[in-house]
Amino acid sequence: MLIAKDADGRLINLTSIRHDHSDLHRMREKKHYCPVCDHPLDLKAGSIVIPHFAHQKLKSCLIDHEPESDYHLNGKIQLYRWLKSQNLVQTEMERYFPEIMQRPDVYTDTGQRKIAVEFQCSSIPAVQFYKRTSQYKQVNIEPLWILGAKNTVRLSSTTFRISPFQWLFAKQGPDILAPPHLLTYCSSLQAFLLIEHLIPFSKQVFTSITAVKPIRHITLRDVTPQAVPSSKNWIQWLNLIKMHRLKPHIHLSGDLKSLQQTLYEKKQIPLSCLPSEAFIPVATGYLFHTAVYVWQTRILLFIDSLSGHSVFRLEDAVNEMKRDRHIVRRDITHMKHVSIGAPVRAYLEALTHTGLIAKENKYSYRKTADLKWSHNQEELLKRDNELLSKR
Repeated sequence: MLIAKDADGRLINLTSIRHDHSDLHRMREKKHYCPVCDHPLDLKAGSIVIPHFAHQKLKSCLIDHEPESDYHLNGKIQLYRWLKSQNLVQTEMERYFPEIMQRPDVYTDTGQRKIAVEFQCSSIPAVQFYKRTSQYKQVNIEPLWILGAKNTVRLSSTTFRISPFQWLFAKQGPDILAPPHLLTYCSSLQAFLLIEHLIPFSKQVFTSITAVKPIRHITLRDVTPQAVPSSKNWIQWLNLIKMHRLKPHIHLSGDLKSLQQTLYEKKQIPLSCLPSEAFIPVATGYLFHTAVYVWQTRILLFIDSLSGHSVFRLEDAVNEMKRDRHIVRRDITHMKHVSIGAPVRAYLEALTHTGLIAKENKYSYRKTADLKWSHNQEELLKRDNELLSKR
């Protein structure tokens, strides 16, 4: 905590006090209390620890308290000073809202928007995330969740591993059919890392476009997605396909075991030899928690089962997804509702450019060719490049 009350009930903000030894020593001799529960607080300060207040042991408070690392405290201070410097209508550190029993890291009022900034550097249960988000909205405050950048796992320049907890922070842009993005902040670098255009390859591996924005160079209005799809993404996507084809598939999850068995029974091919058409990046593919090559292969098997020149509806393909217990939807409770018909339709539209199907009308398609199932890795890798280069 960076805010406390003194014995006279006045608020003390540590961000506005010089942190030299004599000042802190004098403050330690005085009594300080929690603005929420009125319990006594201790002032923690030293040569390493950032000065902050903490509840005394065995004291309870009306709101949840998470351990605050120096990384978190530094980030909170930086975000507060950043917003304060923008001359907004109001900016406060750790303002308490008794009607919802919430105290965001920073609260700001721009004149058009009331925003609660939460700099989250440790994991919390999803139910707590949803509760706090809902409570802010009840009092017409927009929650701005910012993920601690140090917790993100970067696999390459454009690839990240995103856990289910980190996924809670994913945001949609104005167009709900566009890929989501993550807003993260690094208090060590004093910069935002915007992870944009998130498209999942597997359950937790996403390709993206990243933008680093030093906090001193931008305003609140600039912390929005700007990127557009780039060929760089497809190069990394091809690398992910290649890794899938060349790695041994030994310890498999339930959905992959089921798919492997189906492929052996129907096509006599291993998981490494999935057709290139099973790896098409789709903007709304995030709606599936299941890997892209799993749900797309299921649709390809459905189309393959049809007789030549058969007509099928979008609804038929969607129902195939709904019936398959191995096709799992991703949690999008915190985002605007989008039906799984969106990624299925986008995928079918992409298949029309491969010659496999043709569009009959808005919601119907005709099978126009048989899909080639191959064991030849070299041929498949070449096909992967040809198919992705057309996108």
